Amino acid sequence: MKESKSKDLALLSYLGRYIKPQSHLLIIAAIALFIAMGLDLLRPYLTKLVIDEGFVPKDGERVFHYAFLYTISIIASIIIVFIENYMLKSFGQRIIFDIRNKVFQRIIHKSQEDFDAMPLGNWVTRVTNDVEALRTLYTDVVLKLISSGLFIIGILVSMYAINVTLAVVMTMLLPVMAVIIWMYQKYARRAFRAVRTSVAASNSSIQELLNYIVIIKTYVGEKIIESRYDSVNRDFLKAGLFEVTTFSIFRPIVDALFFVALIVIFGVTNWFDSVTDAGTVFAFIQYMDKFFQPMKEIAEKYNSLQSSLAGAERLVPILEEADEPVTHHALDWHHIDSIEFDHVWFSYDHNDTYALKDITFKVDGGQFVGIVGPSGGGKSTLLSLLMGIHTPTKGRILINGIDMSDYDSSVMRSIMGYVFQSAHLFKGSIRENLALYEDGLSDEVMFDATRKVGLHQMIKNLPEGYDTPVGYLGSLLSGGQKQLLAFARTLIKDKPILLLDEATSNVDSHTEQQIQKSIEVIRGEKTIINIAHRLSTVQLASTIYMIENGSIVETGSFQELMNMNGKFKTLWEHQHSI
Repeated sequence: MKESKSKDLALLSYLGRYIKPQSHLLIIAAIALFIAMGLDLLRPYLTKLVIDEGFVPKDGERVFHYAFLYTISIIASIIIVFIENYMLKSFGQRIIFDIRNKVFQRIIHKSQEDFDAMPLGNWVTRVTNDVEALRTLYTDVVLKLISSGLFIIGILVSMYAINVTLAVVMTMLLPVMAVIIWMYQKYARRAFRAVRTSVAASNSSIQELLNYIVIIKTYVGEKIIESRYDSVNRDFLKAGLFEVTTFSIFRPIVDALFFVALIVIFGVTNWFDSVTDAGTVFAFIQYMDKFFQPMKEIAEKYNSLQSSLAGAERLVPILEEADEPVTHHALDWHHIDSIEFDHVWFSYDHNDTYALKDITFKVDGGQFVGIVGPSGGGKSTLLSLLMGIHTPTKGRILINGIDMSDYDSSVMRSIMGYVFQSAHLFKGSIRENLALYEDGLSDEVMFDATRKVGLHQMIKNLPEGYDTPVGYLGSLLSGGQKQLLAFARTLIKDKPILLLDEATSNVDSHTEQQIQKSIEVIRGEKTIINIAHRLSTVQLASTIYMIENGSIVETGSFQELMNMNGKFKTLWEHQHSI
């Protein structure tokens, strides 16, 4: 229990650092809140005065006087509460804006291993639900919990000021409420942690299933998938019902205490003559109602606090991550002398099962190199190491003679153009996808790139030309058009290294020929490494490396490999016999 509270305080302390830049808004909101609280405490006392000094002696002037003050307090409260809410909400929104940006920034810079370790929906939950929980913490929980506690103290002070006997009765209820809240909070944290976990699991499941909805429909698997999600949703329901049950038990107990207190108050006034008068009793009933309101609010805000802290537990580790220091060497962005793999080994699970084994080769600047081999041999893994998506388990990768580990991986990727096996297009137009939303890109640069891949005329013939929408994930374009567009997008960036990861494996023969022509056009301008499933696409490469089971088994030009009468020739003959 102590460990849990200590952890909560540590979380709140850490999150407090984000308050400082917007503290002026919080101060104004806090001042407004305390003024509103004071006005709220004033009104029951005005009610006592108007009864005792106005109605009982039938003094109309005093009745009007106190009624006027009561009205002024209500008008003032409306204005003050508006200021409080506006400042508090603005305070929360501005802080969450910064936190959401920071969390998203941390996530997109995470390693591929991190993304592989957790479903995508969980990362989405971090940026959406968990950050929203923090907004609730800042705007609705901490300050309101403090104000509720102070409000209870203010009510007790007011009660003692008008009648000590009745105030003692109310004070005796505080230990009872403390015990109830202590029992409630034991279960609340567990409930909200379960809900957060269920939300993440649901988001992850929905995203995964909808991403592959075409495959699901192809295999008429809707019923199976419905059943699969039903299981996830039932866990969500179970967590939600546990949360509801926990709070539903607490709320009626607090309401019951109010009625107990009410009965006791009337009992005291009947047992002891003249212990109080009508105005005092009426004021006490109002104070009692106000006394139990913050009690209920503490329970509700504690409810929100647990939900917020459950989200914070997941966010703080991301926010606390420090940027790893890296050494940046000066790099000639437009000239590559060499790319060298020096005895590189790589294991995905960091054990003795290696996807790549002792890979050693050198690519000279401007050279066109092909990498071929059967599926699962390690070809794409090799490019992922070159891109810095993964790091070698053993060995080094050097560019211009400098170890890649001395560079920040984003710096390395900025000099490499990568064309994936399947084109990835974003929502928007052809122009936006070519430029990747980069402002200021000239039409001449864009047109030059699309001409090199044979796409320019096709785009010009479209009704909206370069402003034609591509649809969700490029659904309005053919597979070949998407792949050529992705190729052109890479050329626009004018990067000195071009990596092709089986870029022709999912396209028709016409698109394949067009990509081959494009490679010949840019050959010599860039250092090209082409992973190929279709061996014909690397027939003109300077050097071809054949990889099998993570090792280079054959090396040479196309003709040299054919003359070896080895595995390359066998694979070539197999493909051309089909």
